[in-house]
Amino acid sequence: MHDPADKALSLLTRPGMGTENAGPLLRALAMMLRPRTVVEVGAGSSTLHLLLGLRDARSEASEDRRIVRGEVVADERASVLRPGAVVEDYAPRLLVVDDLSVPGTSAHRARDAARTLGLDNLLTFVERDFFDLTDQELDRWGPLDLVWLDAGTQADDAAFLTALWPRVAPGGTVVLHEPYLATTVETSAEGNRGRVACRIVPTPLLQELRRQAAASGSGFDVLALSEPHKQRQAGLLLLRKHGAWERDRGAPFSEELKALGETRSAEAPLLGEAPARTTGDRADTADRIVAALADDTRRAVYSAIALQADATPGVAERLGMTPAQCTKALVTLEQAGLVTRTGKIWSADSDVWRHAVPQRQRPQRQASIPSKRSKRRAFLEELVPRFAPLRRYPEAEVNELLREVDPDVAALRRYLVEEQLIMRADGQYWRP
Repeated sequence: MHDPADKALSLLTRPGMGTENAGPLLRALAMMLRPRTVVEVGAGSSTLHLLLGLRDARSEASEDRRIVRGEVVADERASVLRPGAVVEDYAPRLLVVDDLSVPGTSAHRARDAARTLGLDNLLTFVERDFFDLTDQELDRWGPLDLVWLDAGTQADDAAFLTALWPRVAPGGTVVLHEPYLATTVETSAEGNRGRVACRIVPTPLLQELRRQAAASGSGFDVLALSEPHKQRQAGLLLLRKHGAWERDRGAPFSEELKALGETRSAEAPLLGEAPARTTGDRADTADRIVAALADDTRRAVYSAIALQADATPGVAERLGMTPAQCTKALVTLEQAGLVTRTGKIWSADSDVWRHAVPQRQRPQRQASIPSKRSKRRAFLEELVPRFAPLRRYPEAEVNELLREVDPDVAALRRYLVEEQLIMRADGQYWRP
């Protein structure tokens, strides 16, 4: 059957604008993420792709809701659904910001196409320059689940991110166009200054965001997708903000496999240099908590939720503030791990405080293992608190814990077992 959307898309899509591949991917993202609030800066064919994705996501969500309620029998589908996430009505919306000032684009026709296809009920078109919008107007949009930026320069993208990133919900995604650019570089060659050649390189924005993401506690992921057959309007840059539920649990890979019931042991894949966890991780958590609670409004919101779990409108009403003010505070509190949301209800997460407590100072590294048994026994007893009672440790993790004390980890393991301070069986070690 002919889909009217195909013709509308063919009229809007211009290969020179570079979204012929990005558009379908955006549509798929809208279906995967099921975002409630989507923002697009720079209208065009991607507007229609996003609207079609939201339309399909809404239809699929309605069917999932019927399955969970038992109105439709679909056992296989029901087995993969999370009931609490699909019982509520799903009402997505797309906010498009474009002042229609760039001649020759399809931006001015995107709104007409949406109306023709009956998708305008999902669309709010803001015919303004983005940088003319006030903080109050941006706040009224509420938490942003998906953002698509396809307008302006590198400097504009940096400004868009500065304005919108604090408003992105935990778990939300920002997509930008063209993470790579073509430029001329001077190549090195023996005996001379080299020659000038064209190269595809990461944009300054991508380089900067990669540096930030590599830092401990950055709170977001970076993924750059390239279109190697293009030299402009190529690829996508995806940024995903971490949610409080994504904190590092601190358990080794092998231990977590066992907890999941995996029968086959496996070493963690080493794809890069993984920094060792230190007390700095706890300091980062403490710093985020302090920063989140440094604001009077956020302290009031957190206190209200700690006293009584409630939905956003209920918290706002009790505190005498607008829902938009309350939502903005909640987004920051959730990012710091202080509150969590189940459905529409916010509650305080007390577990975050445990992650912020400084660890006990470990014994300093010794020059050598004492040779006299009585002294060695006392020395070994100081190492025992490094191991959690009854927890099973693989040998590699034991070595890592003991290497801070003495490089001869084999001798330390042997002495600990001989003194029965640590037990060993089947390649596993534990503190009795």
